[in-house]
Amino acid sequence: MDLSKTPDQLASDAAESIRALNHRTIDPESYDTPPTLGNTAYNLRTLVERLPQALDQMESELLRFGSTDFVRMDDGTDPTYAVAECVSALAAARPLLDQLLAEMRIVSARTSHMGANWPADELTSADTADTPTDTPA
Repeated sequence: MDLSKTPDQLASDAAESIRALNHRTIDPESYDTPPTLGNTAYNLRTLVERLPQALDQMESELLRFGSTDFVRMDDGTDPTYAVAECVSALAAARPLLDQLLAEMRIVSARTSHMGANWPADELTSADTADTPTDTPA
């Protein structure tokens, strides 16, 4: 964890990581096994779990900036409405994040129990404990 970066740099890094994930998974065979997909689901669930804290801290700073007259709008208007609108939008996002998290918990839980059916010739003696009994021919 690099805490020497600014909040905007860290958010940019997170956005770029998701962009890279999106590009990496365009290929239909980018996930080599179901557990790889499960690990990705778990990590995305973790990302969603952590977003509310980031948004809460952003809201606190918006309110602090707004209460100290530190905000100046580029069009010269009073920033009070803009700060209030941002705070309202963040409040509206919370239940949506809760819903997203609930769905991602399901995906993460189900995919965490998924394995792969391996052809018999790829098994080693260490794998025999996990040998599926219903491997398709």
